[in-house]
Amino acid sequence: MKKSFVYISVLLLAAVSCTREPLDVSFARPGGALPAASDVPVAFAVGGPQTRSQAPITTLAALAAQDFSVSAWYSPEGEIFDGVHAVKYFANHRFGYVTSDLAGETSFPNAWQGVAPHGTAGLVNANPVYWPVDGTLSFFCYAPYREGDADIVLEDPVTDAGVVARLPDYLPGSPLIRVTPPETAADQADFLASPALLDRSRLDDSGRFPLDFSRHRMTQVEFWFAYKGTLQNDPSQTQTFEQARVSSIEIRDVVGSKYCYFSEAPDRTLGCAWSEGVSPAAPADAGAELPKATYRLVSATGGELKTGLDASLEDIEEGGDYRFINDTPTGHLFLLPQKLPADAKLVINYAILNLYAGTRVSEVVTLDLASGLSEWPEGKVVRYLLTLDLPERGVVGVKTQIIRWEDAGIPYYEQEMLY
Repeated sequence: MKKSFVYISVLLLAAVSCTREPLDVSFARPGGALPAASDVPVAFAVGGPQTRSQAPITTLAALAAQDFSVSAWYSPEGEIFDGVHAVKYFANHRFGYVTSDLAGETSFPNAWQGVAPHGTAGLVNANPVYWPVDGTLSFFCYAPYREGDADIVLEDPVTDAGVVARLPDYLPGSPLIRVTPPETAADQADFLASPALLDRSRLDDSGRFPLDFSRHRMTQVEFWFAYKGTLQNDPSQTQTFEQARVSSIEIRDVVGSKYCYFSEAPDRTLGCAWSEGVSPAAPADAGAELPKATYRLVSATGGELKTGLDASLEDIEEGGDYRFINDTPTGHLFLLPQKLPADAKLVINYAILNLYAGTRVSEVVTLDLASGLSEWPEGKVVRYLLTLDLPERGVVGVKTQIIRWEDAGIPYYEQEMLY
């Protein structure tokens, strides 16, 4: 299978002589003068070799529905982005596809630019930001777009030398992205962040700069089940048709918030990395632990697991293939890559159901999450294969698989990606 990737290119329109003040500019040059802005909006074009994938956010339609965040730092003429001379030009501006009817859009020409929040009927109106006449811009981008204090938050560049020392290869002067996955699977996102794009002028490279969204930054976590033991299964006899159903899955006390930061390796390779030594709870405190959280897939309230007598779901089976109990977008957890804490737990609540008489028995089983797999890697699917031991009312044979994101059989129709 081809490697999944996303490329967006900055489209520089022809320069014009007239100028205007830039939108969202939050700084002044020495002496108080704002940098002059052209009438050329920062826009994005789609270009490069085509690829395909089943990734949920990196399709054109999904990105158009959710938009992405663009921030830019300005460097005066003759300077580079070095953490000293660059200043914020605009931050966390919503970029997307401008259309009068997003729901009916089937093609996406080169019209990605600053946009206003989507209207009630899917309307998307332009809200552009403009290139400065001189100097360069350095871009910092991620998807999906979020506004305010949400699960994905843009924070200011790091100025504390002690904090910088705990961010290996931190790109000086670049902003941080605080990522805190929501507790509910349906609200979690396939977070993407592009390496920084530095020192670009509206006159360079024929106006096309690759913006690389090829890396899935999260870990996707799935749960598959089988069982051992005997269930009553004789349709000819009244009240003797039983099934085993999982009613909830809980991951307790794993890392629930981290910084994603922009990096530059000694060989000048640009990238993104996750913070291990800087806690969003107390960045200046070198001893502060990363915040922990609990994530739960449940049946009635969240709708993530289809369980009960009316569930349109195949049963888990004894001795057969493992079954993915909820092969829908809300059955996949998008969580932070991490070394699993020693006290992290996996709690399984399952029931043996009689299709005529209701629940016969209900059990809760607690396991050490880190006992089999100590780390969730970035950009991979971690699949837990669990066997319920019905006679012993427990779980046996816990196995794990680490799978390339593109090969995990994610249940989304293959669509054309940004390219």
